[in-house]
Amino acid sequence: MICGDSLSVLRELPDGCIDAVITDPPYGIGYVSRNGKQITNDKSPFIWFLYDAYRVLKPNGGALVCFTRRDVQQAFIDAMQIAGFRVKSELVWNKVHHGMGNTRAQFAPVHENILFAVKGAFAFPGTRPRDLLTCEKLDSAHRMHPTEKPVGLLEDIITSVTRPGDLILDPFAGSGSTLAAAKQTGRRYIGVELDAGCFETARQRLEGAP
Repeated sequence: MICGDSLSVLRELPDGCIDAVITDPPYGIGYVSRNGKQITNDKSPFIWFLYDAYRVLKPNGGALVCFTRRDVQQAFIDAMQIAGFRVKSELVWNKVHHGMGNTRAQFAPVHENILFAVKGAFAFPGTRPRDLLTCEKLDSAHRMHPTEKPVGLLEDIITSVTRPGDLILDPFAGSGSTLAAAKQTGRRYIGVELDAGCFETARQRLEGAP
């Protein structure tokens, strides 16, 4: 776990050292939680990490799994393709319980989009996974980060695209959910988080994870 700027850390990593990048970058939507918490660097889709994410992935079979949202998804797809990725799938996370939004003129949002892209000749390590993932979202009262994802969801993703012992990178580690899932499934991990408070939360979380 590294406390610092993801772009700077990525540039220091050697070529082809990572098996999978699994991350939840700032979407660029100016997110503000119910209690007023905001996301750093969330003014526009944070696509700038993708060139180095592609470079550090293993040349034949590296995977990228990137959370996004419908209204900014195309910006991420375009940037991935420019960086060299082949976008293979859109995953849908069924969060079971819907969020708020415009309750009078918008369908109740119960899903989130996830992009799956590859470098080289990727092949799933096991059976072919489905593109619909169902996992209850975390209640806001129990989140350690405003946009925290469930560890169970990340475990499903990690075991679908990597093997035990593989090295996973999360350049936007937040409270460390992806890293905790990597640890619990027998993968190695590198996490980067800019916010010192979130970094400390993630560090303590990982120390306590089995």
